[in-house]
Amino acid sequence: MLGIDLRERIALVVGGSRGIGRAVTETLAQAGAVVIFTYKHRRSEIDKLVAQIQEKGGQATAVQLDACDAVGTASLVERMIQQYGKIDFLIPNVGQNEERPVEAITDEEWRRFIDINLTSAFNCVRAVLCHMVKAKYGKIVFIGSSAVYSGGGGAIDYAAGKGGMMGMVAYLSKEYTRKGIVTNIVHPCVIDTDLLRKRYSDEAARAKLVASIPVGRLGTPGDIAGLVAFLVSSFGDYICAQSILLDGGRTLFR
Repeated sequence: MLGIDLRERIALVVGGSRGIGRAVTETLAQAGAVVIFTYKHRRSEIDKLVAQIQEKGGQATAVQLDACDAVGTASLVERMIQQYGKIDFLIPNVGQNEERPVEAITDEEWRRFIDINLTSAFNCVRAVLCHMVKAKYGKIVFIGSSAVYSGGGGAIDYAAGKGGMMGMVAYLSKEYTRKGIVTNIVHPCVIDTDLLRKRYSDEAARAKLVASIPVGRLGTPGDIAGLVAFLVSSFGDYICAQSILLDGGRTLFR
């Protein structure tokens, strides 16, 4: 039977403990990869996640990390290289979106949210890149947002940060594809996570949201994780420098 086989691959998921990141962690582990994922809070929930993955035969290790900490990120990557000898896949998935108008954003908030939504991705890319170049192999899949097309409904710093990821994809594809590193970005939209349910807190609001989606349902974290697994697998070897929107048709047709 045809399937995705990631055995003997080493994956780093930065921000892999909840929502989309959690689904990516679980899916890559289920496909056979050894997954190291980072988290910032909620250690008890992390232990449960690791146990669930292991019960299903997968391999996953959780590392507490503030992804805005460049030194800590570099240190984690070096420890992975020492233990495994390589990092095959990198999925930068850290992000935060707080709805507020431009006029209300302070200089400090702007810098903080750009760091969360963009600099965190740069930190892990910079840390792994030399090792991927040495191995002449690597796949990077950024988790962006449909806000880069629609403007989103949150804040300008979130849209700007995710938009900056697209520039990183273009640069990395131009400069590093011939060195064996394939880079793409996936843009989720209206994914049924705890963050979406916080923003659309009642059933009526979510029903109205679903009505705006041509496929007739909210997306799931698994929808995103399945595409990520496809892109890092051998099926995705010829897919490079792409910006892929997963939105059930909403962005174009709403």
